[in-house]
Amino acid sequence: MEEGMRNAIVSELLEWFRRHGRIYPWRRDTDPYRILIAEIMLQRTKADQVLGVYESFIREFPDPSSLAMAETEKIENAFARLGLRWRAEKIKRLARTLVSRYNGRIPDERKELLSLPGVGEYIADAVLCFAYGRDVAVVDANVCRIMERLTGLRPKGEARRDPDFRRAVQELVPKGMAREFNWALIDLAAMICTPKKPKCPECPLKEVCMHASQKK
Repeated sequence: MEEGMRNAIVSELLEWFRRHGRIYPWRRDTDPYRILIAEIMLQRTKADQVLGVYESFIREFPDPSSLAMAETEKIENAFARLGLRWRAEKIKRLARTLVSRYNGRIPDERKELLSLPGVGEYIADAVLCFAYGRDVAVVDANVCRIMERLTGLRPKGEARRDPDFRRAVQELVPKGMAREFNWALIDLAAMICTPKKPKCPECPLKEVCMHASQKK
């Protein structure tokens, strides 16, 4: 992608996010544990559903040690409100691993994060970006949908696992503004560039988007 288009995409997207971006408690926080818990809850779950559950969960289990020592039933009850009771055992194993292997610290290296129970590429990158401020792309199927429509790029297999998609998003990430940029993509996918009936006339990227131009 040429530099002029890249700069236009980044500029328009960040400006849109400043005006329309959603506000959540995990976005006002850089505590790695809290970010990790939020991202686990947000997997395949709408952010507004997570909001109340996240805040009460953090009050009850404020750190890996308290979570590791908690009764599984208590964790299950917390996740049941999201319909995710089955994640309780996995998150307890995660907490125990953090305590035993890292003394309760959340790793700041991708390889170590990926070694943790229940942590895949998306959550690892989210922790690195949102907690540790790394300039990394946070790529899921929703972000891939934006890139596919924006650029016409077609995935080889599952888009979020296609290195070309990851590379395309990574090339856009502005240094020092990765948090805001990744949040902007997340919000654009949720609010504008939806799977069905995207709101192209309201999109800040409509002037440079291949999909929008084809609809004119």
